[in-house]
Order: sequence, then structure tokens, then C-alpha cells
Amino acid sequence: MEGEAYQYCKKILTEVSRSFALSIPMLDDVLQKPVTIVYLQDRLLDNFEDEIPEDKISLEERFALMDKVVELFRPDNDNIEELAAEIAGYAGLMPDESLRELTGNALIIRKAYAELDDLVKELSFKWLREMNLGMKKYLTREVRTFIDLDEYCYYVAGTVGGFLTDLLIYYSDITEDKSETLLANFNASGQFLQKINLIRDIREDVKERVKHYWPLVSLRINPEELMDEGKKEAGMAALARMLDDVKTHIPNLIYYYLAIPEDMPGYRKFYTFNNALGLATIEEMDNNPAVLYGPERVKVDKTSFLKIMKNPEEAFLKRAWQYY
Repeated sequence: MEGEAYQYCKKILTEVSRSFALSIPMLDDVLQKPVTIVYLQDRLLDNFEDEIPEDKISLEERFALMDKVVELFRPDNDNIEELAAEIAGYAGLMPDESLRELTGNALIIRKAYAELDDLVKELSFKWLREMNLGMKKYLTREVRTFIDLDEYCYYVAGTVGGFLTDLLIYYSDITEDKSETLLANFNASGQFLQKINLIRDIREDVKERVKHYWPLVSLRINPEELMDEGKKEAGMAALARMLDDVKTHIPNLIYYYLAIPEDMPGYRKFYTFNNALGLATIEEMDNNPAVLYGPERVKVDKTSFLKIMKNPEEAFLKRAWQYY
């Protein structure tokens, strides 16, 4: 029987992430609980990285709060009530109700986390510390080049892929060769999805969040020029380079997919759903001025989305092999 803390995690997941609320239930039963809880743990850290406006807390306070989230999920921490209460005290600064609720209930997430296998907790904590290290680095450092972009995406998304891969290897019956293939390609998988989000969100990031993650020095364009429809040719050239960069990761997606062990069909479905959706989003953004100048983010149409939901593996392979 599921504990109350984990039941809460499943409920709040549907409120803070539409896409993961759809894809996590695709996972094999043994993976669903740890992935749900660790996703919420990572989301809590992300709340303090970029959701609280800069004029509400100082950079030093932001760093301290991010460190407290990491400390909250240290497996042997016996001071969780006090830490969770400090974190929850900042819930009112979050921009929407679901994030306020998640932050205010940090203790419940931590209690659910305590139910995980000891090794799973150690793995998640390892990757959470790594994520925090990189997030803090890029709060004070601009993404200027494609090398910076790769590093940033490793910290915020490659680390997630690292945890998922470690988890998969731990719970599956997998050969050494396949383990090596997964470990060699998880970072590219994380970078792929994160870069798609950064490309799609550029208009909102520049106009509303101030901070953006396009390597504009390498692209030889500034934010004002990028958003200026009067300089459309330069903006579209920058978009094309960003999409060319993200497409370089697609062969790695195939290598990773082919190494997923046969006894984890749910993970295969989960993996291909997320990446098929990413590939479909690339199709929508390719040579599309609406990415830069449209009134809202470009997204996959409902018909395509439902086709991907129906058969994620087929949808993934159909799109991915075109780039191999």
C-alpha cells in the first residue's frame, strides 16, 4: 500500500509538470516511485534557481536556499523538519500556485524520499549536488558560446539523464556492453531535450525573465537584434544554427535507445515518448519565424501529440532515423 507522502507526490506532479505527469506512468512499476520523487526534488531546486524574481532575494540568499534544498535530501540528514520549514517559508515568492504548494510541502517530498532504497537515495543525492553546482555557476556566468551551452545543459538536464541511467542499470538485468553504451550517451540525451526547451522559450526568456541561454557571442547577435523582426534574416540564421546544434545529438539518442534492456519496456516507452515529442518540436520550429516573433511558444499540434502518445517508439524511430 502506498504511503500518504508518495500519494501526495503523485498528485502534485500533475500540477507542476504536464509532460512528466504523462510520461512517468509509462515507466516500469519499479521505476515510477523513485522517478516521481526525484523529479520533484529536482524541481524544488529549480524553483530557487530561477522562479523567484531577482528583486525579491539576493544572489547570496538564493545560493544559500539552493544549498539547503540539497542538504534536505542528504540521505543521512536527521534535521529535515527545520530545513524543510526554512524552505517552505519562501513559498509565497513563487510565481504560481502549484510551485507555491510544492515549496510549502518540501517536508512531504522529503518523507517520500526516505522510503526509497538506500542506493537510490545515494544516486539521486550525487546527481542533485552536481546539478546544484552547475546551476549556481551559471547564475553568475553568461552562456556565451556553444561550449558554455553544452556545459549548462549537462548540469541542468544531463544530470537528470545520469540519475535515470544509474537507476535503470540498478533495477534491470543488463549486460556490461549495454551499460557502457547507456553511460556514454545519457548526457547527449539530456542536452537534446534541454536545448529544445531553451530554443522554444527564447522569446519569453529575453522579454520576461531577462536571463537567456542562447550563445549569442558565438551566434554574433545581441538580444535586441534577435527579437527585432526588422532584422529577421539574422534572427532566423541564429535559429537555424541553434537547431543544427541540437540535431547533432540525435544519433546518440538512437544509441541509447538500442541499449535499453529488454526487461524494461516501460523505460523504453518513457524515453521514446519524451524524445519523439522533442523531435516533433524541432519539426515545428525549423525555419519558423514564430519561435522568435510569434505571440506564444511554438508547440506540437494535438493530432501529432496523440499519435506520439499512441505509439512512442514508432514515432521516435520514424523521426530519429532521418538524422542518422
